[in-house]
Amino acid sequence: MNSNQSLKSWDVVIRAGILIPMDGKVPHLNLNIVPESLYSFDKGIAIEGGKIVKIDSWKNIQNQLESGQKTRDFVDASHCIVLPGLINAHGHLPMTLLRGLGDDLPFLQWLNERILPLEGRLVTPEFVKLGTELACLESLQNGVTTVADMYYFEDEILQACKKSGIRALLGESVIDYPVPDDLKKDGSCFEIALRTLEATRDSQTLHFSIAPHAPYSCSDETLKKVLAFSEKQNCLIQIHVSETEGEVAESLKLHKKTPLKRLHDLGLTRRPLLMAHCVHLTDEEIEIAAKHNCAIAHNPESNMKLGAGIAPLGKFFKAGVTVGLGTDGAASNNDIGLFGEMDTAAKLQKLAQKSNTALRAVDALWMATRGGAKALGLEAITGSIEVGKQADIICVSKDFPHLQPLHDPLSALVYAARGNEVETVFVNGKKLVSDFKCRSIDEQVLFGTLSDFRKTRQF
Repeated sequence: MNSNQSLKSWDVVIRAGILIPMDGKVPHLNLNIVPESLYSFDKGIAIEGGKIVKIDSWKNIQNQLESGQKTRDFVDASHCIVLPGLINAHGHLPMTLLRGLGDDLPFLQWLNERILPLEGRLVTPEFVKLGTELACLESLQNGVTTVADMYYFEDEILQACKKSGIRALLGESVIDYPVPDDLKKDGSCFEIALRTLEATRDSQTLHFSIAPHAPYSCSDETLKKVLAFSEKQNCLIQIHVSETEGEVAESLKLHKKTPLKRLHDLGLTRRPLLMAHCVHLTDEEIEIAAKHNCAIAHNPESNMKLGAGIAPLGKFFKAGVTVGLGTDGAASNNDIGLFGEMDTAAKLQKLAQKSNTALRAVDALWMATRGGAKALGLEAITGSIEVGKQADIICVSKDFPHLQPLHDPLSALVYAARGNEVETVFVNGKKLVSDFKCRSIDEQVLFGTLSDFRKTRQF
């Protein structure tokens, strides 16, 4: 760096008490990795133009500042664990407005008698904007800086995400049945998809995908249309796959193929494919996923709540399949934070595989950061704290009784943290949360609007 560059003002400097960059080797493929090698103490991070431009010891950064290097903002996170923003690899953001409706019902009754009728009656552009804004608030305050969404009126969801500043992979839903944004089944969903795509072209934080709902809700003809759209627009495909045993049985009955085998034979695996759930993949399908670089969004709490089963993560990892961590929608979880999801994911695999090393803290954190970024096709820009990547960073205060004494920060984050410890959040270098409060969304105004909305709707 020459003298002129060194005197150019940084936008932000963060002093990190403990830094967990999540860079380097993929932790879950290295059982011999030493946890202490994954974090360091008293580091400095400089951000400029939305990107990380320098990572060094705090002493060196401080010396530069004292020697004339300028910064417009300084965040003292010396009492914090600083790490990449968490990435929610699967969800339905507007469904925050359906939180707690239809709990503890059998899956098909929950879906067909409660959720689908509610969506048919309630889902409008106003509904999705309000639900998305609530989801963005909840996500950011819980350290989630990137979300993958698939729902209706995705162009309206985009506006709420843009307002909040969150990073989002937006997926317009495609399904064979009449749905709120395509009641006449005249292709309105593809028109919305094109509007959403156009609105993301010059955005640094909003990314586009197309999202056929599931193999069981999309005909071969519909899936071929999605494939052609994905190829023409060069976009990722999001889809639910093999969430329940019943889904697999029905696919075998109707198509003589398991769900992913059917998608593969139709050609969808030649495109970037992000598959949610995958609880009941066969060994053949896992091989297909690995060979064709399909990614999986693992949603343990939703799978547990709906009685879907436990995904075989050990087989996924052994085959080399990329796995991110998701929450699903708030109607089937009921929160969309990832700290609890990491804890559940790790403990559930230990139980299922009867092995305490089946999924370690570092593996869960990898899924929620680097794994999620790779699954969403965003690994080049987010998922780790490295020079050149966009500054999606969270600072987790360790000044809470349940995080003391802090023997192992990785363990504390996964097995003890709850999300309310997130003090500061940056997305693309912009400070969206400070002093534990979201600055891009007015919480009181939002809650007031939500209260008025509920008074005029029959939930």
